Amino acid sequence: MDTQRFLLTASFYPPYHLGGDANHVRYLAEALSAQGHEVHVEYAPAALALKRSRPILDEEETDSGVIRHPIPATTGRLQPLSAWVLGAPPSVRRHHQKLVNSVRPHVIHYHNLSLLGLDLVSVPAKSLKLYTAHDYWVRCPRNDLFKYGRRLCERPTCFTCLTVSGKPPQLWRYFADAMRPFDALDAAIAPSAFLQRMIAPYLRAPVVHIPNFAPDPNPSGLSSSPGDYYLYVGRLERYKGIPELAGAALQYDGPHRFVVVGRGKQAGVLEAAQQKTDRLVVHGWLSAEERDQVYARARALLLPSIWYENAPLVAFEALAWGTPLLCSEIGALPEIVHDGLCGRTIAPTADGIVEGIERFEAAGLPQSQRSAARTAFETYHTTTKYLEQLHRLLEASWERRTDARRTRPAPVLSMRAKERPAA
Repeated sequence: MDTQRFLLTASFYPPYHLGGDANHVRYLAEALSAQGHEVHVEYAPAALALKRSRPILDEEETDSGVIRHPIPATTGRLQPLSAWVLGAPPSVRRHHQKLVNSVRPHVIHYHNLSLLGLDLVSVPAKSLKLYTAHDYWVRCPRNDLFKYGRRLCERPTCFTCLTVSGKPPQLWRYFADAMRPFDALDAAIAPSAFLQRMIAPYLRAPVVHIPNFAPDPNPSGLSSSPGDYYLYVGRLERYKGIPELAGAALQYDGPHRFVVVGRGKQAGVLEAAQQKTDRLVVHGWLSAEERDQVYARARALLLPSIWYENAPLVAFEALAWGTPLLCSEIGALPEIVHDGLCGRTIAPTADGIVEGIERFEAAGLPQSQRSAARTAFETYHTTTKYLEQLHRLLEASWERRTDARRTRPAPVLSMRAKERPAA
């Protein structure tokens, strides 16, 4: 395999990040570097500052070979804010153009651009241009198709939705040809088939489904016997179904516990429920080693999201440990139980979570599906599987470019040009 130069561009990158999309970029960058490719990552620390969050300091750079290029922000939080409202600020565009000119990447791979600006995609480059859609930003300014932050979007009223949600409007979307930079893409990647269907009509480039992946935390492939608890790992936010999860813990009268690992605005809802039942245990973030131990013994991972969840990394981390899934029946989550082989779908309500657990227990699935859960991870969601499909996509995209050049009609010279004598 020939080595290539990659430039990965994203708003967030560890330790300056909030969640799964940045971890995906890191995992991908380190995996490509491990294959011998030269990998550069461009990101904006100021984007995290806009969210009024702090970097996760225990995720500082390791010796992975990945070359980092944080975007300077002399205007602080105004830089990502202007990108959100008006499009790519001149300072961000200049940084990207300078980086492209100096690195001369074979491949530019764009990820979350919401706080950098879509205009970066139109920066001139001979590179192959890819975009991974981690959410619905192609068609939804909120990214999540979650109307007013309360319900699934039934029709677009974007300006009103952002205002009610307490977010500034994205004025650049109302400019003429605002979405044209997407036309410069050679291909887009969707980590789920559901997301692929939802965004393909909005892009001219082919949208390819490559299942999401996670590094294998359990290389032995062995699974443990299930413990006495159901597990939730992730952000504690309303759209993740946290109030419903708290309600389920209060309603459930079976022998098992609910263990929650994460942080977020809905932590108080869980803490209030915890005061009323000893079946609910709430942690903050745990170290990777502690989290792995919790994954390994869970009866199932609960994913009760009430929005169109895409392909969360926590699901694949759980599968790697042989832990099956109990997923919301909406969005892309039903895909990752692989036709019921490694989990079941549930209604994302308190009643639905309790009923789902009871059916899961009655069928003996906490034990019987553990081998299938690990097999699903090995078959679809390893780093190796992802890279194989990514490199096939790159080869096909280069071939498509070559074919386009071959079939491009030769320029037609005017009669006057044809008659001009040779110098």
